[in-house]
Amino acid sequence: MIVYNTLTKSFEKLRLNRTVRIYVCGITAYDFCHVGHARSVVFFDVVRRYLEYKGHEVVYVQNFTDVDDKIVRRAVKEKKSQREIADKFIEEYFKDMDALNVKRANYYPKVTDHITDIINAVKILIYKGYAYEVGEENKDVYFHIPKFKEYGKLSGIDPEELKYHRIEPDPRKKDARDFALWKAAKDDDIKAKAYFTSPWGIGRPGWHIECTVMATKYLGVPFDIHGGGKDLIFPHHENERAQTYALFDTEPVRYWMHNDFITINGEKMSKSLGNIIRIKDVLKKYNGEIIRYFLLSAHYRSPLNYSEKALDLAKKSYLSLKNSLELIDMEIAALRTFSNRQASGLLLSRSYVDEFERAMDNDFNTPQALAVLHEFSREINRIVNSGIGSWEELESIRNNFLRLCRVLGFFEKYKRVPVLKSEDARLILEREDARKERNFEKADLIREKFKEKGLILIDTPRGTRWMFKF
Repeated sequence: MIVYNTLTKSFEKLRLNRTVRIYVCGITAYDFCHVGHARSVVFFDVVRRYLEYKGHEVVYVQNFTDVDDKIVRRAVKEKKSQREIADKFIEEYFKDMDALNVKRANYYPKVTDHITDIINAVKILIYKGYAYEVGEENKDVYFHIPKFKEYGKLSGIDPEELKYHRIEPDPRKKDARDFALWKAAKDDDIKAKAYFTSPWGIGRPGWHIECTVMATKYLGVPFDIHGGGKDLIFPHHENERAQTYALFDTEPVRYWMHNDFITINGEKMSKSLGNIIRIKDVLKKYNGEIIRYFLLSAHYRSPLNYSEKALDLAKKSYLSLKNSLELIDMEIAALRTFSNRQASGLLLSRSYVDEFERAMDNDFNTPQALAVLHEFSREINRIVNSGIGSWEELESIRNNFLRLCRVLGFFEKYKRVPVLKSEDARLILEREDARKERNFEKADLIREKFKEKGLILIDTPRGTRWMFKF
């Protein structure tokens, strides 16, 4: 497997042990999630699924930032506590991701549950000379960027250029570029109950230190893959790498992976532009797996432009895969019900499993993997419509197709077409005889009986087939 490593700016062979440790930056829980969040979560869900498909055991960690400036501002505005705001939007996050068929992480650490761990990490950074305190009663603690000589390696930014970026102003800093590890509590923090007792007085963690602490607590150092959106490379992941390296004196992550943005009319989705598309709103019109299909339709390192036209195309493509699965399922159910058609030595014209794996092994190329699935589905349609193959042969083809689809997170809740009981099988044959005799009234009565059972009957050149009602 080949992956693009943001740290080395090159493609590298993934060298992994049986257990793979992955950390993906989660949401700051101050608002509903948008499709930009969904792109990152769905892509890294696929990374996890594919590694599990390849036989790895994956330990997957995704944090929640549940104390932050934005959370505090919303809490003060709504006269609530920081915890009330964060808990509400974490609950909304899970609703959205369940609808998108995202597997639950092994761990979902929250900042507020790891304050003691964060304080201990900041103490060590002060002791090692990477951080310093400023202030009197309630103090701030800053990481001193010039102390870490490799600063800028992940993002490619020259530390001298930081003066041109937005930085937190504080005349007490040793260097204007230094960033906060611990922030002294302000009036709004106290109003929102967003403060904690520490050796530096009451306050709360800076943004970056949380991921350093939670990732290493659950995954150790170094761990295998650190994921997130491209917007996190600087400053968040750059600062995180600096802190973690300073704490453990080693490179903390083996492979850094970042997905590109969702755009609307070529512009990045952002609150300042007023073009945020919330997941909960898209779900009102489109099934979660259709949204998944859209999110995987472009390579993760390329921009993906959002539009209803693109989602409609995704819906059409997704349904074509689903139709093939239903088609082969109906055929298998009919063959098993009526016990006919012998093995024919049926072979697929190509090894779609190998082609799918080659696509995914090439830096998780999901659009190419989708193209393979569509070629596979056309082959399924051809085979079924040709009327060849025993149910055992079709079952093998069907299982391979479904297994690949599920790597991308499709059809996990798919309900299989049932084999009919003898009484229902007899009714099917009676109906076929009635149709031959042009006794359409009897044929329609039998059709209605199946509708009451939740099945619709479909007449094909190969005989009657059935499936669940939509």
